Amino acid sequence: MICGRAWAILPRLVTRTLAPAALLALALAAAGCATPCEELGRRICACQTTGTARDACYRAVRNSVQSANATEAQQDQCDALLATCRNPDHDPTACDWMTTAEGKQGCGLAYP
Repeated sequence: MICGRAWAILPRLVTRTLAPAALLALALAAAGCATPCEELGRRICACQTTGTARDACYRAVRNSVQSANATEAQQDQCDALLATCRNPDHDPTACDWMTTAEGKQGCGLAYP
């Protein structure tokens, strides 16, 4: 489970707001220090096209993460996913990888 209630909310959000080719999800990295769940979401939203889609993803994830009020254990789960979710800032193939079954599982977007 990623970030408490965010896990239940975000897959529906992803399906509605993200292009199927870039099936992604959740959480805006806040300015300064981000929680692991926020960083995970930032990575996923970073694969959206620049502009409205990415901004909407960041807003939706930020709202979901804030309202979920994740426990330390849930943040630890997000932290573990960060180890397997490629970072688009450092890996130019990350966004394409996130559309694969392996990528979705690695970023917590699908069950293994």
